[in-house]
Amino acid sequence: MNSVMEMHQIRYFLSAARLLNFTRAAEQCHVAQPSLTRAIQKLEEELGGPLFRRERARTHLTELGRLMLPHLERTYRAAEDAKALAKGFGKGQVAPLVLGVCSLVESATLDAVLAELGEAMPGLQLNVVGGTSAELLEQALAGQLDLMIIEAPADTPERFEAWRLFSHEYRMVVRRDHPAANQAMVTMADLLREPLIDHACEGLAALRRQAEVVGMSLTLRHAARDIGQLKRLISAGLGTGFMPDPREPAMCAIPVAGAAVRADVVLAGIQGRRRSLAADSFVRASRARQWDSPSG
Repeated sequence: MNSVMEMHQIRYFLSAARLLNFTRAAEQCHVAQPSLTRAIQKLEEELGGPLFRRERARTHLTELGRLMLPHLERTYRAAEDAKALAKGFGKGQVAPLVLGVCSLVESATLDAVLAELGEAMPGLQLNVVGGTSAELLEQALAGQLDLMIIEAPADTPERFEAWRLFSHEYRMVVRRDHPAANQAMVTMADLLREPLIDHACEGLAALRRQAEVVGMSLTLRHAARDIGQLKRLISAGLGTGFMPDPREPAMCAIPVAGAAVRADVVLAGIQGRRRSLAADSFVRASRARQWDSPSG
């Protein structure tokens, strides 16, 4: 889901679900009925179906509406808890948060959560640390990070506490003028002819293992230390990447048949450690959101 669910849409839905009357729900939410109706229609578009069924003067929840009601109640309650927690923090106080974000993670929802937290918590002092998932996990275990957004590790470390946000799919990434840029899909064999760029990520390692299973050996011509350097080499036309869709206008991400490499992206911390107010607010705000999945 590429769109981001807004809290006012959920609030209007919950009010309408309780009252089963759009007019009374609009009055309760202090908005005009057309505004409430449009917001609920937008929510229905994002969820993929109608939430209410209107029969003459009566309104009922559809099956989808009944299914989503407890989930959206939890979502809204968590968001309100996060706001209340943040607002309870003194305006003059500093609220430090050291957040590790895997360089492969692209998400508009992360920007929205950080903006929401910054607005609710004026004393927020944010330090964002980049790196690979393995590097960030090591730093977190060493006590250098409060929280991290990383690809879920294959071997879960002891005391690892995580909440799944979304999953992303690895694809062949080339410059937009590459001959394969307009293809709907490429094959593993096509990758054999590509000057692949090596970079530290589990997705590329998984691709190499899959290639070995079918008797192929991928050639890694170039190497990039981080995602910025990887994009630079692709933009220069020097090589091909295997990574989640970078959402760069100058680049094209193409699915690879026979190379289904997906990874869950999680918000994680170390169990048993006392979370700061800023960290706790970030966890609550993140869990209240429907995170977008950049590559399907």
